[in-house]
Amino acid sequence: MQIFLSSSILLMALLGVGAFSESSTAEARVFQNAAPRSVLDSSALSRPAFAPPVQIAQLGFSVRQSRPVRNRIGGITRGGQACSPDGATVVRLLPLVPPTDPTVAEQGKINVEPTVSERPMVFVYVPQTVAWQAQFSVAIATDTPSGRTVEEALYEYRLPLPQEPSIIGIPLRTLDEGRLYRWVFQLQCDPTGDRSGDALTDGWLQRVAPNSSLSLRLNRATPQELPALYARSGLWQDTVTSLGTLRAATPDDAALIADWASLLSSVNLDDLANVPLLFPPVEYRSLQE
Repeated sequence: MQIFLSSSILLMALLGVGAFSESSTAEARVFQNAAPRSVLDSSALSRPAFAPPVQIAQLGFSVRQSRPVRNRIGGITRGGQACSPDGATVVRLLPLVPPTDPTVAEQGKINVEPTVSERPMVFVYVPQTVAWQAQFSVAIATDTPSGRTVEEALYEYRLPLPQEPSIIGIPLRTLDEGRLYRWVFQLQCDPTGDRSGDALTDGWLQRVAPNSSLSLRLNRATPQELPALYARSGLWQDTVTSLGTLRAATPDDAALIADWASLLSSVNLDDLANVPLLFPPVEYRSLQE
């Protein structure tokens, strides 16, 4: 079964406005910023090396140093020459996540981002590319007594891509508390169906229960108060989801523009502050029999 989720319905769901229907279809709405892991396209941006926690004035966000880690799937994050406009430059995708400590990266591991949200979003920077669409897939991971990790594919999205470099916001379906999830974002560049040269990247998420104090504050908070509340709690995925949603709804708000810039700066992504933020419609397909 294929379902299309529109950006307008997505925003209402995230902001708590109206009802959310996954069977609705609508035009993609493009949100242009007024002012706006892996390596960025070398012709445009580069990410500085891992830095110590940075305290941000607007949000008070600091990168947690005690995030859980998982083994990175061999070769999962890669660039793709087939996705480059000139056929030679390597196109690399960049998830909007805190940097991995070099010691963790050297061990072939990647951080797991905790979230207290039922339906957080994943944000990925996509540089200039010839890809016409992307595939986003989600699997649930379970550790066996023998130490192996078994993944069960849940669903995938197909979504159109813009013609300019952009940050793409991708909504997740409901996460179960305590479960571990891996997502993969892959560009589709070769019209013949050869996926070997596609650029792709991945990440890990785990939904956790908020403590009683945070739960009480979340219940009382307005949508405008959520980014600062999540940031003070060190919850990156929830901070970027709530702030990105507000930015999409009111892209000219000066305070939100400043907060967005400060949040990206906290994870060494200052150069992305002015990149357009988009929420394209997604075509849903279940991968479970």
